[in-house]
Amino acid sequence: MPSETFYCPHCKRQLTKSAQAYVMGEAMANNSTFISMGNKPSDVTCPGCGGRIDAMKMIKGEYDLHPTEQKYFWIVLLGMLVGIPFFKFVVHWSWVASFFVGAIAGAIVGGIIIESIKSPKR
Repeated sequence: MPSETFYCPHCKRQLTKSAQAYVMGEAMANNSTFISMGNKPSDVTCPGCGGRIDAMKMIKGEYDLHPTEQKYFWIVLLGMLVGIPFFKFVVHWSWVASFFVGAIAGAIVGGIIIESIKSPKR
């Protein structure tokens, strides 16, 4: 399911898709047919940097995930893999509780780390 926002591949600024682009992305994701009036532009321009963005890639959702999240997603997985044994062997919970709580806690900690990496330096 595509997002309502996407990131400029040039300046990494978060932008909002038009209603038509969002609906077309939803239809393409669900393999449904649709009728649109007029032609869609082949490129859209980023209001921040003026860079050209491929409209079809934007509609399909290829620019939906922040580039930092794509690059550092392994941190979330690592947090989940570390969280499970932590709750099992350090906190001494059962395997079931350790699995669920460790995976969720690891994902949250990994998400916080990624957010701190991608936040702009001031």
